[in-house]
Amino acid sequence: MTTSAHDSLAYRLAGILLKLNQGDSLDVDDLAAEYGVSGRTIYRDINRLGGVIDQDTDGRYRLAAEYRGKLSTRDLENFAKLVGVEDLFPQSGARFLVALLDTLSQSSFLVRGHHYEALKPHDETFQQLDRAIREHQRCTLTYADKRRELEPYRLINSKGIWYLAATDAGTLKSFALSRISQLNVGDDSFAPSADIQRQIDEDDDVWFSQEKTEVLLSVAPQVAYYFKRRKLLPLQEIDKELENGGLIVSSRISDKNQILPLVRYWIPHVRILEPGWLKELLKQDILSYAE
Repeated sequence: MTTSAHDSLAYRLAGILLKLNQGDSLDVDDLAAEYGVSGRTIYRDINRLGGVIDQDTDGRYRLAAEYRGKLSTRDLENFAKLVGVEDLFPQSGARFLVALLDTLSQSSFLVRGHHYEALKPHDETFQQLDRAIREHQRCTLTYADKRRELEPYRLINSKGIWYLAATDAGTLKSFALSRISQLNVGDDSFAPSADIQRQIDEDDDVWFSQEKTEVLLSVAPQVAYYFKRRKLLPLQEIDKELENGGLIVSSRISDKNQILPLVRYWIPHVRILEPGWLKELLKQDILSYAE
């Protein structure tokens, strides 16, 4: 490891946390020698870690009792997945921890996420639904001016908006939290369906449906890079790279409104090839707008 890496605040904090979580007791002078910094620098590092560290009577530092054995790289990976940045960091445990901590210090990373709606996870509705999901309790609520009885499965943040994934009369649907009112969590419980759980996990959007329509599209060379860089369409797959640099791309959708706004955004560089009815619908929409 290079000297510059040893001097990195993120590298030192990651190393200290990993040692502590393994049950090691740490001496300031030993750490200073290992990382090639002064004892004063190590003291500052320890102060940054705050209440997660206790000092014993012998002067050595240990992880506070309530945290011992509980800090894992997997926990941090789950956190990164929750906020949608897990693919931005290295896969190996120690390197992941270094990279994630680096974002909290003098970072070489800058992650710009989605613009999130005003609803916060500590809002009363959020907390009620979280409890109902954990305890498998049915709930009633008003949505789109209709009273509904639901079996709640998951709270999902998709593109900065919070949704409730729940079954309505046995059908999996999504409900925007900001449009939910008159929520009441009942006392009766339900047995969650493993198939429903799997469907939620496998879908990459909140348009839940067992029946999906495959859409075939052509992508012009001018914008092919963006579609190769990341998936811009629901369940996107690149079927073929053309000699001119263009792409043939497939997408699977549950509803026409899942893809039509995206295609409109990329006009004239993206065209629908199949199915014919969706291609015609887009054409009529454009003509109607032009008139």
